[in-house]
Amino acid sequence: MPNILLAQEDTGFREEFSKLILDFFPTTHIQTATEWSELSTALSSVPAPTVLLADILWGGEDRSPELLLLAESHPATSFAVFGRYDLTGSLPPGYPIPLLQPDEQLPLRLSECMENLSGTLFGPYQASAPAGPHLLGRLYWARHQQLQRDVQLLVPPAGSATFAKAIRAMARVHHAAVYALYESVPWENRIVVAMEPPVHPSLLHYRMAGTPVPLATGARLATALGSIHADMESWNVPARPLEEYDYTLSPQGVPRLRNPVAHSGMPEVTAMENAQRLAGLLEPLLERDAKTQLLLSLLRKPGPSAFDLIRRAREFERQLAEFKEIHVRKEEVEAATKTMQARVRRRWVRSLGTVSTVLFLLGAGWLVFQKFLANYPARLTQEEIRIPAGEVMLDGKSATVPAFALDRHEVTIGDYETFLTNLVYMDWKQFLPAGYTKTSQSDFEPKSWKTQLARARNGDALSFFLPRGVRITRDSPVCGVDYASAYAYANWKERRLPNREEWVRAATGNDRRTYPWGNTPPGGDIHLGGEAAKKFALDAGLLLQAPAGSFPADQAPFGHVDMGGNLSEWITPSNDTLPGLMGGNFADEAPVANSLPPRRLAETDARVGFRTAR
Repeated sequence: MPNILLAQEDTGFREEFSKLILDFFPTTHIQTATEWSELSTALSSVPAPTVLLADILWGGEDRSPELLLLAESHPATSFAVFGRYDLTGSLPPGYPIPLLQPDEQLPLRLSECMENLSGTLFGPYQASAPAGPHLLGRLYWARHQQLQRDVQLLVPPAGSATFAKAIRAMARVHHAAVYALYESVPWENRIVVAMEPPVHPSLLHYRMAGTPVPLATGARLATALGSIHADMESWNVPARPLEEYDYTLSPQGVPRLRNPVAHSGMPEVTAMENAQRLAGLLEPLLERDAKTQLLLSLLRKPGPSAFDLIRRAREFERQLAEFKEIHVRKEEVEAATKTMQARVRRRWVRSLGTVSTVLFLLGAGWLVFQKFLANYPARLTQEEIRIPAGEVMLDGKSATVPAFALDRHEVTIGDYETFLTNLVYMDWKQFLPAGYTKTSQSDFEPKSWKTQLARARNGDALSFFLPRGVRITRDSPVCGVDYASAYAYANWKERRLPNREEWVRAATGNDRRTYPWGNTPPGGDIHLGGEAAKKFALDAGLLLQAPAGSFPADQAPFGHVDMGGNLSEWITPSNDTLPGLMGGNFADEAPVANSLPPRRLAETDARVGFRTAR
C-alpha cells in the first residue's frame, strides 16, 4: 500500500488534494505535514513515505533549493512539487523534481512517482536503490556486473515522448569537466542510461552550509565553464541556464558540472549569460576583497565568446598562482590558445565545407531539374495584325492586295505541339493540300521535332553564337516543317498560308521598304547569319531559331516581327509554281530584300518556318 506524505501549509487545499488522491488511489495512506520543519522528521520515519508531494512556498518563502537537498538526503522517497498556486515557470530551468498539475495526467504522473525499480536487472546493471530525482526520470544506484563499476541509472517514465531526443542531445557533450554518459541499455519498452554519479557537493550545498568557496576554486569554475562552452560552440550544441545545483566541487576544488545541454524545450543561453549567472552564484560564497571583484567583473563581462572567457579565466588563474606555477600556467594558456585557434579553423573549414556542399547540391539539383524535370509553358498567344488593302510591286508590276490579317509572329513550338496533340482525335487527311499525302500522324513532325520540344521544355540556351540569355522555349518558332504540314496546320486553325503578294504587302508597308525593318542593311541587330560561325552551326544541326521578338529591330511596318530574319517562311504557290519561301533566316550572310522572288530550300530544312493568314 503506497504511503504519501502531503506537505502543505494551507489546510483547505491540503484536504481538497487528499480527497483527490483518494479518488484515484483509494488504498493509499496519506500522511500530512503542515510545517516545513516537520518534513525532515516525517521523511525519516519508518517505513519511509513512498512519495512526497510538497509545496515550495512556505510562509511566503521559496523553499525549492532546500527541497532539492531533502530529495538527495532521502532518495528512497520519490519527490514531486504540487502547490496551491500555478507554479508553471516558477521553478528554475533544469530543476530535477517534477511539477504535478491538477489535470487529467495527474493519476499517471502519481503512478510514475510510486514506481520503485530497486533490485531490477537492467542488462548488465543491477539496480540497488533509488538515488534521487532527475529532470528526465528517476535515478538508481547500480553496478555493472562484469566491470564492477558503480553508476547511476537514469530510468525514464514509461512512454516518455522526450527522453530519447533529450539523451541524444546530452550525448553530444564529451568534456572532462562534465559528468559522463556511459551507455544506454534497452529494457522492456524503455531505454535506461548509465551515468557517472555526481558524488561531490554542489554550490547549493556550499551556500546552505555557509561554507565559503576559495577564490582559486572560483577561478577554476570560470575556466571550466569557458572550456565547456567553447567545446559546445565548436559543435553548435545549445546550452541551458546553469544553476548552483549544476556546479560540484571536489575536496581539492576541482569543478565538475552536470550535463549543460539544452533539451526538451529548455531556454538556450550563451557563454556570456551563464558566466553572468555564475558571478551571481559565487558572489555570496567568495571573500570580499579586490581580487574577488576582479573575478566577478571578469564573469560579468567575459567577452563575446566562450574563447574569450576561457582565455581571461586562465590568465586570472595564472595571476593567482605562485611564481613556480606561473611558467606552467603560461604554457597552459598558450596551449589553450592554440587549441582555440585550431577549433576556430576547424569551424571555418566545416562551415566552408557545408557551404560548398550546399552550393554543389543546389547546382546539381538545378542541372537535374533543367535536364529532366523542367517543363516551361508557352507564354505567347496567337496574335494577328489586320493589314489594310494596298499596292505592291512584284517583278516590276503593280498588284493590288485586298485587306487581310497575318500572324504577328511565326508559328511557335508550343502552337505546333498543340496541333500534333489534337491530330490524334481528328481525320487529319482532310487538312492536307491537294496532291499531297502522308501515311501517319508522325509524318507531320519535323525531322528535329523531338529535339526541339525537349529543349523548349527545358529552356535550353540556344548557342554561344547568340546573345547571352537567349534560349529556345515553346515561344520559339517551330522549324523544319514541310509545306504540306504547314498547310495542314493553317487549315486546322481555319486559316491559310499567305500568298506572295500578301507577304510582301506586310513586309513593305505603305512606304514600300526594301527590307521589313527599313531601307538600309542591318547593323547586327537582325537575326541573320553574318558570321561564318552560324554556317558551322547549321552544318552541325544546332537549333538557332530565337523566341519571337528576341530581335526588336526586326519589325515590319504593321508590327509583325522576325520577317527579315530568324526563319524563312512558307507562302502558297501562285498558278502552277512550287511552294516557296520568303524572308531571311539565321544562316543568311546578307539581308534578303522583299522584292526578291521566292526561294527554294529543302522542305525539312532547319531554316524553314511559317505564319498563317486569313
